Amino acid sequence: MKKSLLFIALAGLSLLTFDTNAQSHKCATMEILNKRISNDPSIKERMKNSEINTQKWVSEHPKQKRGGSQIITIPVVFHVIWNDPIENVSDNQIYSQLDIMNDDFRLLNADTLDDTHPFWPVTADTEIEFCLASVDENGNATTGITRTQTSVTTWDDNNSDDIKSTANGGQDNWDATEYLNIYVVNLDGGTLGFATFPADLATDPFMDGVVIRYEAFGDIGTAGSGTFQANDGGRTATHEVGHWLNLRHIWGDTICGDDLVSDTEIAEDANYQCPNFPYNDNSTCGSGADGEMYMNYMDYVDDNCMNMFTAGQAARMQAALNGPRSGLLTSNGCGSPNAIAKKFNEKSIELYPNPNNGNFTLNFKNSNIKNSTINIFNVLGENVKTINLTNMNSTQINISEFGIGAYYLQVTAENNTITKKVFVTK
Repeated sequence: MKKSLLFIALAGLSLLTFDTNAQSHKCATMEILNKRISNDPSIKERMKNSEINTQKWVSEHPKQKRGGSQIITIPVVFHVIWNDPIENVSDNQIYSQLDIMNDDFRLLNADTLDDTHPFWPVTADTEIEFCLASVDENGNATTGITRTQTSVTTWDDNNSDDIKSTANGGQDNWDATEYLNIYVVNLDGGTLGFATFPADLATDPFMDGVVIRYEAFGDIGTAGSGTFQANDGGRTATHEVGHWLNLRHIWGDTICGDDLVSDTEIAEDANYQCPNFPYNDNSTCGSGADGEMYMNYMDYVDDNCMNMFTAGQAARMQAALNGPRSGLLTSNGCGSPNAIAKKFNEKSIELYPNPNNGNFTLNFKNSNIKNSTINIFNVLGENVKTINLTNMNSTQINISEFGIGAYYLQVTAENNTITKKVFVTK
């Protein structure tokens, strides 16, 4: 097993080596992250700080293999975005995916490792479950499923952000602090899915969520169709939700890399298909006699060959749920309609025009909210302006003195903070 490293060293070194060397990227999470970093280098610093906090939480909360903690239930909303009717997956296919996620995260999957397997001692019940949302953002009853017919035929690197935008043929996500948004779409090429990391939530909440191609979703219906026979077990969602809860690929996204978890074997690179155990044992990277942990959900093997998370990975996910994703702990998404009808959420604010010349309007849809504070940050995270409001209707804001670029507005009211991104182009 890998030896624990000082979390400062991990944050300072591992997170500075975002590499994309794998042969075939089934998962585009790191590719999309790298593209975003090239446009906004401050993302790397935010992830570095996030990693420091993650390692601190993990070090202060000893890992358990299974049992003994309170189960965390995450409300999920599935957004089905379709052009061809075959992409409009059935409710039953959605239910099958939810069942698979619950089995995999709770170590209830039928294909789990035998208790004589060398990796069994670190196999973990993450104590995380998922429910289909029964309450929407406004406290009303919901099926937890949205369906959007679009004119977009396929989604790729060039329009992937539009998946989460109603205005661009996709569907706006629900409050990302309180729901896991999973999108089912027709992805281009061989990509199975991608996800956002918890570090993105504070600055880009409207981009948060998990995206899965419809042929690799659930285990019935379209699952495994076309050339995706090896992805018919619903494990793409398990993998991508792992990223959403702050897990890295098992090979650390670079040759002999570090996935920031101490109880996963070091891996030379991504693994494919279904290797024989032990695989790549006593490698030059430093794997032990039992070889690489290719059966981990965070590798690239076939669905029927992956079957485990480790205690270390469970700890990282719990850290995310007690850190940047802590809003899920108090979400009413799995509760009773109208039990907690929120006054102030992502849909409460309109910002227009965007982009703009530095002058724009904030429109508050809920006039019952009396006071708010607006903090405006530049891409370096510097607070360049603070505005206190007592009139929560329509407000004109001018930041033209700060020059062109992207800015983040953090609007705080009713003990909630909503972040909006605004572009000044002049």
